[in-house]
Amino acid sequence: MARKKQAEAEENIFWVTMSDLFLGMFMVFATLFFAFVTNSGQGSQAAQEATSEMVQEVVQEMEKQDIKVKMIDENKPEETKPEDKDKVHVEMDPQTGLVRISDLELFDLNSAELTPHGRAFLNKFIPVYFDSIYKKELSQYISAVVIQGHTDSTNFRGNYSVEQQYMKNMNLSMNRAYNVANFIFVKCSSKPYQKDLTHTIKVEGASSSRPIIINGKEDKTKSRRVELRLMLKKPTGDVLTEFLTNGANYEDIR
Repeated sequence: MARKKQAEAEENIFWVTMSDLFLGMFMVFATLFFAFVTNSGQGSQAAQEATSEMVQEVVQEMEKQDIKVKMIDENKPEETKPEDKDKVHVEMDPQTGLVRISDLELFDLNSAELTPHGRAFLNKFIPVYFDSIYKKELSQYISAVVIQGHTDSTNFRGNYSVEQQYMKNMNLSMNRAYNVANFIFVKCSSKPYQKDLTHTIKVEGASSSRPIIINGKEDKTKSRRVELRLMLKKPTGDVLTEFLTNGANYEDIR
């Protein structure tokens, strides 16, 4: 009888100890979770504020050089407005830092070679843009600057299949993005952040896959464009999300 009571006592101690262990583990996990979430929100907010400040700075500097910048929201459908009749040289999204430059500012129709007018425009815009994003406040969050070429959906002359038309536009969009990227390297060759560019600039061609739709129809003039997209590093809290989803198999953006 005494042995039975001793065994029951030992069993009760065992479960109490295990309960304390699980409770302790839960408290540690909860603390880490809320810390990660808090840091993630702070990092995202700081990056957002730095991006908005960069856009404001670019707009102010461009106004001094008679270059008109229009504010857009790339995530909302566009509509034609009376002020759109005025000359717009470049569009920017203050939330994401996206830059849209019409091909009319840079290239002749069906050409990937920068025109003299295009070079003159980039000569003014590129230093201001990259000087602004490589300031300490924003540069710490930047993972990549993607130079992305786009075309409209107009078909080339000739008996080409749908796939061939798409790939011809892909070639045009890629070459345009490449030439803009090459101009950036040349123009910024004496900048303190020159070496950083070789790690952050990426070139992409999107062909006609992402047309600009205004009032329900493709605006072919706006669809023909080059975009500069800021890709930001994952906030610290995303490491926890990745771990919970994929274990330790995730790629850290650097």
